[in-house]
Amino acid sequence: MTEQVQDTGTGLRKGPRDTIGITLMASADTEAAVAMIREEQPDARVSFRGVTYKIERDGILEFDMGRLGERLGRPMDTDLFLVNMSTYYGRMDVGDGVVRIHSDIRPERFQ
Repeated sequence: MTEQVQDTGTGLRKGPRDTIGITLMASADTEAAVAMIREEQPDARVSFRGVTYKIERDGILEFDMGRLGERLGRPMDTDLFLVNMSTYYGRMDVGDGVVRIHSDIRPERFQ
């Protein structure tokens, strides 16, 4: 994003946010996804919240089902991945075996 976020003096930020995130219910599938994110996107912030994992990153988060399936030792598809999702913020794009969450209003794929 090209615009800067400014503090308005009230503790509230003005302008676009670049941070996106997803919350996944704890499961074997989620544990594998968290391990994959930590390796492939090391700047992502991951926190365990008792029964969920919250994953945040600036710009884009990408979950490739082919690579996730390899970690699990079985096929994984986007529908099954999304069953583990509790919530997300950003713009989600699901296609070609990949779940992406973007901070851009119009991800490159749609331009």
